[in-house]
Formats: sequence, C-alpha cells, structure tokens
Amino acid sequence: IEEQQVRRIVRAVGGSGFNLNLFPNVACSMAFFRVLQPISVTETEIHHSVITMDGGPAAANRYRLRLHEHFQGPMGFGTPDDSEAWERVQKGANAGENLWIMLNRGLPGEKPSEDGLVSDVSAETGMRAAYQQWKKMMTAEVK
Repeated sequence: IEEQQVRRIVRAVGGSGFNLNLFPNVACSMAFFRVLQPISVTETEIHHSVITMDGGPAAANRYRLRLHEHFQGPMGFGTPDDSEAWERVQKGANAGENLWIMLNRGLPGEKPSEDGLVSDVSAETGMRAAYQQWKKMMTAEVK
C-alpha cells in the first residue's frame, strides 16, 4: 500500500471520532460497540466488540483493531480508567443512604437547544440526562 492510500484509510476510519450512548445500555464509537448488561444491584457485565468493515481494506480493519486494543485493553487508554471510576461509584453508593454522586463536570457550560441540553464534549451532560431519564422511569406510575 502506498503512503497516500494509508493516509486516506486512516482519515476514513479515524475521522474526528465520536461517542454515541443509547439509553439505557448501549455505547459505540469509531472503534467499538459496547453493551452494559445489569446482572444484579452490585454487578454489571460489559460486552465489547470491535467494529470493522465487512469487505473493507485489511489495513483499515487492522487499524481499527489496534485502535480498539489501545483503548479497551487491560493497559488501554480508556477501559481501566472507566472501570476504576465505575467501581468507585459503586463503593460510594454503598457507603450510606441518600449520598450524592457528583456529575457536575460541564454544568455551567450547558445550553438549551431544540434537541435538549448541549455542552462541551468533555461534559457529563449525557450522563446527567441518562440518570434523569432512569429516575423518571423508575418513579413513573405503573399503568
């Protein structure tokens, strides 16, 4: 493969990236598809799948796999960090009754739009929205 082809493939599979969370338990990005499956009050299974292109260039699929391994692996950029955060939230939730879990990152920068609140990519706006929806569903009257 020529350098120009590699550059085109990297741009095509890397792009600017994105994170898409579908309430209540699906997440995906340029590199992975993730399903969170609650098992009990204290346990959740997380299933990861790398996203590749059926019939796509082998070099592009290798790049996607390396990107997935870089983020999701045991020494990866994201999964160890995410797992540690989830464990700490669980420990904090077990520390007592009626304790707050702070999800305030980006709160001052939120702005209303036609689709709801929008904010900076590093804000916890999506997490707040998920918890608000969960609370709404859990406190709704059963019909």
